[in-house]
Amino acid sequence: TGRDDHDVDIEAMSAGATDFLVKGQVSAPLLERAIRYSIERKRTEQILADRAYIDDLTGLANRALFGNKLVEALANADRTQMLVVLIYLDLDHFKDINDTLGHIAGDLLLKQVAERLRKCGRDTDTVARMGGDEFAIVAVNIKHDYDASVLAKRILEVLGEPFDLDGHKVYTGASIGVTVYPSDDGDAGRLLMNADLALYRAKATGRNTYQYFDAEMNAQVQIRRTLEIDLRHAIERQELHLQYQPQVDLAMGRVLAVEALIRWNHAERGLVTPNEFIPIAEATGLIVPIGELVLRLACQQCRTWQQSHSPYLRMAVNLSPVQFHRSDFVQTVTNVLEETGLNPRFLELEITESTIMRNVDKAIATLHELNDLGIQLAVDDFGTGYSSFNYLKQFPLKRLKIDQSFVQGLQSNADDRAIVEAIIKLGHSLHLTVIAEGVELYEQLDYLRQSGCDEGQGYYFSRPMTVEDASKWLAERRPVALDKAS
Repeated sequence: TGRDDHDVDIEAMSAGATDFLVKGQVSAPLLERAIRYSIERKRTEQILADRAYIDDLTGLANRALFGNKLVEALANADRTQMLVVLIYLDLDHFKDINDTLGHIAGDLLLKQVAERLRKCGRDTDTVARMGGDEFAIVAVNIKHDYDASVLAKRILEVLGEPFDLDGHKVYTGASIGVTVYPSDDGDAGRLLMNADLALYRAKATGRNTYQYFDAEMNAQVQIRRTLEIDLRHAIERQELHLQYQPQVDLAMGRVLAVEALIRWNHAERGLVTPNEFIPIAEATGLIVPIGELVLRLACQQCRTWQQSHSPYLRMAVNLSPVQFHRSDFVQTVTNVLEETGLNPRFLELEITESTIMRNVDKAIATLHELNDLGIQLAVDDFGTGYSSFNYLKQFPLKRLKIDQSFVQGLQSNADDRAIVEAIIKLGHSLHLTVIAEGVELYEQLDYLRQSGCDEGQGYYFSRPMTVEDASKWLAERRPVALDKAS
């Protein structure tokens, strides 16, 4: 042909290979190359097209494909008069697993979750990873509303089973939001928002559960989201402060320690209770800077009181699960102690049973690191969790804190009395100090003393006090009266 094969545009030739061969414009080997190029190009285009709609990590549909499938499902439901169930979920405490075991373990968990969710759905359903630890399912051709509950319960069941992450047995659950079309009217975007609002409610009610969307959620969620924004500003504006409640020796009435309790004086709403804002702080990660702030303020104040009038006063600080399971937590505590000058033996960290049991191996390691620093450790709300006695003896604890719900029932409930006595005996057999919280009446105090309880905390001794009032109270150095008032 008088042309060099290399001068031929292979991409153009691949589009018209037969014409080139007939006209004798190229050699057969070059034509073969062009055909192979064409095949590979189409394969690459298909792979790229697939990747645009498939989640790389799990192989599930991604958000884009899920949106398309949801639009199709709604259109089909309008024609067939069937229901569409939309489920939106995210994993409970996924961040803790990432922080403690690393992102490789986190990715492995997401893959295993994806596989379990696939088995929950039918071939006609679409299961998607929406990003991070969020997943969604659109179930089509549903006849009854209650089928949505069946599916949600099934998801909770399969995700409640333990996961094996390269030898680490971990547990997670899911918070699930459910919306049903056409009962909950709207387009695809509105239904996704509805399911997200229901998911938000599931988290707020304690996680590892599901909630249906209802219209009232809009107003409630808006209030909660406004609080979230305000809470971020509260840290900057120093609206958060501490109050202190004494812990008393039940034998002599001496004040041995105070517990630091966080409070929020909102500029417009007034006092916002911890029950309202702590769950928001934990869900958003704000609990980390808040927790560090509480730790630093409490240690500073304890040092001040020691220098002025209470040299052996101990400071008790509650820990959030999010705080405790962070990889840098021990270093954070170390830094605070160094900055404030507080001797570690005068700091007591209170941790709930459920916090410890979330990742036992990591918890044991962290507790021993803290114990090696000289910090005292207490299990808070004891009796309400699910700790194993086999694990309990491995924890380097100093105190068990009896949950106030048992103390409040001492006068009228024989079961509560039996539980309190059992906790006291258990604690003493493990050489632990036992403290009861929520002591409000003399009768409760008297029963605890007769049962051998070591320490008490509650309104009977003092309500939580501002730093000014607590300073005056401690300066008096008077033992708390333990006898019944006449």
